[in-house]
This record gives sequence, C-alpha cells and structure tokens, in this order.
Amino acid sequence: MTRKYTGFDGNAPGKRAGTERLIDLIEEWTDNALWNNGSWAGYRSKRGKPGNPSVHNTGRAFDLSWRDMGKRGSGNYADAEKVMELLTHPIYSQQLGVEAVFDYWNKHGKHGRGWKCDREQWRIYKFRVFAGVPGDWIHCEISPTVADDPAYIERVWREITGGKPAPKTPAKQQRPYPGRMLRFGSSGDDVKWVQTKVGATPDGLYGRKTRAAVKRWQRKYKVRPYDGIVGKITWGALNRIG
Repeated sequence: MTRKYTGFDGNAPGKRAGTERLIDLIEEWTDNALWNNGSWAGYRSKRGKPGNPSVHNTGRAFDLSWRDMGKRGSGNYADAEKVMELLTHPIYSQQLGVEAVFDYWNKHGKHGRGWKCDREQWRIYKFRVFAGVPGDWIHCEISPTVADDPAYIERVWREITGGKPAPKTPAKQQRPYPGRMLRFGSSGDDVKWVQTKVGATPDGLYGRKTRAAVKRWQRKYKVRPYDGIVGKITWGALNRIG
C-alpha cells in the first residue's frame, strides 16, 4: 500500500531520537559495515541546490556509507544493498515508517536510483536528480510519526530481524596489482578494469578521457596524488571502494 511522501516539513531543533536509534540499529545489525555519514547537523541547503532546504534539516533523514574507513565501513556495496532490501521491503518499510531511500552508487544506472513510499518501487534515474553520484552512501528518510519514538523503532526492528545480525557478505575478491603503473598510453585488461571502476568507457585504452576520469575519481575519494596515474595506492583504493 502506497503512502504519502512527506519530504521537507520544517526545521527540527535538533536530532530526533527515533531517527538516531534506527541509525544505531543498522550499524549494529551490519557490524558497522555501514556507518552514519550524517543525520541532523543544523540547517543547510540541498547539495547543489542553494536555498532549497535539505530534508536532513527535519531530523528525519540520514546517510549511511559503506566506505572503508579502517575500523568501520566494509567497502562493499553488497552490504548497502542488503540494508536497502530491508528498508524497502513492502511490509518492513511500512512498519519502520521508511519514506525514501536514495542510492547514490552507479551500479544500477549512472545517475543512481530512488525508492519512495508513494510508489513503493525503485526508479532508475535517466538524468541527474541529485548531486554526488557516484557516491558510496545511501540516503534514507522516515515518517514524522516514528522519528521521535525510539522505543517503537527498537521493538519493530527486533521483530523484523529477530535480534540476529545481518548475514555476512563474502569478502570482495581483490584484483592483484599488475606490477606497473597504468598511465596515458597503457592498454589491456587491467586498463579496462580501471575504466569500469572510474566510469570511463571500458575499451582497454588509457587515453585522455580515462586519465581525466581517474583524476576525478582520485579527487572524489581523496586518493593522492591527483595525477591521473594508477599506481599501487590508487590501485588499492580502487579495490576497496570501486
């Protein structure tokens, strides 16, 4: 059964207990494979839309990242998919009051995808809907009726999960470093693998467009140096993040 989507409904004075409890439970359920990348933090505009208030301001929205940060974050998108499957389940989403889930990764489409309670299905975006794609996080919004009720969130979550942790995701298979830097003029299957990771055309030829795509990827994930060359450091980061 579809429900009305709330969206921005005013600024909250601070964090809301139901929202924060759901974040904690997801972190606990995934053993910190996903972690809190931001909930209420004062008042701000939507990313890339100055003057347009973010739903984060309501205290009902939060971001979860799987970015590998050492002690938290698995670096595995499959863990995010597991959480999204639960949050958008036809029954669980209604019980938890989930109103929206936006997937910033580009696995399903280069502009990401979104699920909302007023249609109860995923939509693959054909154009730029939100800034930050591809980004290694998901954005979630819950209903005003549950955002201040941590006891309710806790009870429903325990009923849904049975108090058991999320099934473990198999470790990602690492692609071994080829033993040489990949740069302008390189070619082959290793170049093609890099291109798929950074969003370049996977033709196996390291040209200007691939070099530019690598530079953008390095800057986005703060993998220095931002030189468009794939050495051991960038290669390792591509294994973890891409």
